[in-house]
Amino acid sequence: MVIKPRRLRKGDTIGIVAPSNSASLVDPRIFDMGVKKLESKGFKLRFGNNIRARWGHTAGTVQQRLEDLMDMFEDPEVDAIMTVFGGFNSHQLLHYIDYEVIRENPKVFIGFSDITALSNAFLSRSGLVNFSGPAFVTFCQPDLPEFTERYFEEILMEGKRSIITASKEWAEDSWWGEPINFGKREWKENPGWEVFSSGIAEGSCVGGNISTLMLLAGTDYWPDMEGKILFLDEDDGETPQTIDRYLTQLRHMGVYDEISGMVLGRFPTKVGFSKEDTLSMIFEEATRGYDFPIISGVDFAHTDPMITIPLGVRCIVDADNQRIELMESAVK
Repeated sequence: MVIKPRRLRKGDTIGIVAPSNSASLVDPRIFDMGVKKLESKGFKLRFGNNIRARWGHTAGTVQQRLEDLMDMFEDPEVDAIMTVFGGFNSHQLLHYIDYEVIRENPKVFIGFSDITALSNAFLSRSGLVNFSGPAFVTFCQPDLPEFTERYFEEILMEGKRSIITASKEWAEDSWWGEPINFGKREWKENPGWEVFSSGIAEGSCVGGNISTLMLLAGTDYWPDMEGKILFLDEDDGETPQTIDRYLTQLRHMGVYDEISGMVLGRFPTKVGFSKEDTLSMIFEEATRGYDFPIISGVDFAHTDPMITIPLGVRCIVDADNQRIELMESAVK
């Protein structure tokens, strides 16, 4: 049974945690912009004690990251939890998390990329509806897309059964790099979603970042895929070859026998798809013999703007009319 968290309201306190990369990697000027943006939306912020810790390549030790995460779930004054951003190795925490505490203290939990490990474990082990969507660093952008804000507010604050369609523009410029770009983003016209397989499918949302999700394969944290809509995205650290590997592994695991549809986020240009090595070619082979709707180029994860995906909530994917509709509210 899934458990829905209480909706976000102005005046609520959002706990900020760093289960993957350390917040110390975020330029202080950018960090301050994120604080001001969220406060301007009426939220109070509480930061984990260890979000700036460093332990090798992670944001502090497993124990430090675990303490921050569980403290936020147990603290009655914290209403929601948002990760700083993604990174690596949040799955190190999975064995030590008290899933009963999360079940007894359901709160909005949101993040993306490496946070996929936590999100799907929370869903499979605690039944908590949680969200693949904007992280704290998303709100640090000097030019935050209205599209991103709209779905964040509709789904988390208003509890709408949102209808999701393609954005008019998209961007992938490194606004956080050096020198920091505090000006306008490099927006491009969005050609819309690409339909690899037509049709209409219905099911609960599951998934997130492909490479992180695959870390859960063969474990108790792997989410139930039966009848689900599988959302997948990837960052610019992958290649056509590695994405082909993941999609073929899903076939070998029997996932395509279970799901009712698939939605892919927009892959960054640096992934390197070309006329000779296309995503459609990879999908044609990986899903050969299957007949369920598949759309790609949807606005989530490692490019902007970004929709908020409620994991554990039922939706309809209409590939022919290029729309995704939530069938229920994701929050109480």
